[in-house]
Amino acid sequence: MEQLPFIHTIKTPLGYYFYDVNTNQIIQIDEKVYNYLLGTNKNLDSICDIEKKIDKLKKAGYLSNNRPSKMIHSADRSLEFRLNENIEQVTLQVTQQCNFRCSYCIYGGNTNLQRHHTNQCMSYDVAKSIIDFYVKHSIGQDTIFVAFYGGEPLLEFDLIKRVVNYSEKVFEGKDLTFAITTNGSLLNDENVDFMSKHNFEIIVSLDGTPEIHDRARKFAQTGEGTFGAIEKNLKKIRKNNPDFYRKIKFNIVIDPRNEIDALHEMVTNDEIFRGAYIRAILVDDRFTDEKTLFSNKFAIEDQIRQFKALLSYLGRYPDNKVSIISKNSLNDMIGKYKSFMTNQQQLSETMAPGGPCVPGQKRLFVNTNGEFFPCERVSETSDAMKIGNIKDGFDYNKARKILNIAQLTENACKNCWAMRYCTICVKSCDNNGELSGELKLIQCKIVINSTDEIFKDNIMLNEIKQLLKTSQ
Repeated sequence: MEQLPFIHTIKTPLGYYFYDVNTNQIIQIDEKVYNYLLGTNKNLDSICDIEKKIDKLKKAGYLSNNRPSKMIHSADRSLEFRLNENIEQVTLQVTQQCNFRCSYCIYGGNTNLQRHHTNQCMSYDVAKSIIDFYVKHSIGQDTIFVAFYGGEPLLEFDLIKRVVNYSEKVFEGKDLTFAITTNGSLLNDENVDFMSKHNFEIIVSLDGTPEIHDRARKFAQTGEGTFGAIEKNLKKIRKNNPDFYRKIKFNIVIDPRNEIDALHEMVTNDEIFRGAYIRAILVDDRFTDEKTLFSNKFAIEDQIRQFKALLSYLGRYPDNKVSIISKNSLNDMIGKYKSFMTNQQQLSETMAPGGPCVPGQKRLFVNTNGEFFPCERVSETSDAMKIGNIKDGFDYNKARKILNIAQLTENACKNCWAMRYCTICVKSCDNNGELSGELKLIQCKIVINSTDEIFKDNIMLNEIKQLLKTSQ
């Protein structure tokens, strides 16, 4: 394998290409060269011509068989420095309580893979200590980001106010932003007025149409649906505080077992979503016993919506008939592709896939007890995910293991053409408190397939653009 060019071949209805891993470029080739690279060209008459083209590509710096020899993250040597001086964001879990009981919630099920809803709340002393810790460990940061998480964080609004006021004192002179993820049911004049005056970003989580939402998201005390209460709050904010309303982003949780045509129609046409950024995510079943099943109907309908978004992007389909969710998904995909597809030098002797962030630097998550985690998405009951605490500071050994999860599957990673585009998070490797290479390899197949699709989609977009230009 090490003697073969480190490439990935790509075929579309209109052309032939290969992705050169070392230079991070996609190169168009003719069908004969494509088949030669696949090892399927048996036409001996054209071999001489093909080999001339191959030599030309090699002289241009392509088709190298160079591969990294070790999987070590580029931030490995600077890990202590990054965590000591350059923490970018801190997220405070101000409470583990929630006024909702959602059917799919990872905190409300019968599993032991994640914590459950509890009455634990963060004390002000712990919160203050976290902010002080952040001050000392963000010396190199001009931009400061403090986020609040739960449970439902607005249950602890008094604590949030105290933390905000204290943060503004100790971070004076820096660009300070606050953020909160909320279910939206407790938004009122008091907390909206406060958040609008203190540079808050806000994410409101929903499940879709009132019928779907109310089946999954019910009030803990009454068992009643919650959509009406949230909608009432949002409409009031939109009317009374339009500037703040424009800062609200929506996180739509999609269960593929539900009919979602009505959801796409709602977010496209309902006034509460007009002009808002909407991100759709599938139900996270990593820490639940009940696994999400995808129907063929869901997959087909989703691809049809994406195709309409592609046509709209090309000016061949009415924009107002395309789901906002599909448009945002397409724009995110195109933006990600453009940001990654930059010319590179040959792969280094030591590399790491693109998935792992620097645990604790990007978005340090601190639970109610002051324990440290890489972010809020990992399991709070997993010992492998605990990378320190407010009393003792960081456990650099644990953080380094998470940073270098590619070493769990080193041989596969060294030879993976999609390594630069890998999105595998340590969460996917967590096997009841131990990091598992077997679990990671399951995710590898998903990443490789999705990266191949992203490449093909963007190549075809460019192909169609060229066709449209020549036809004008």
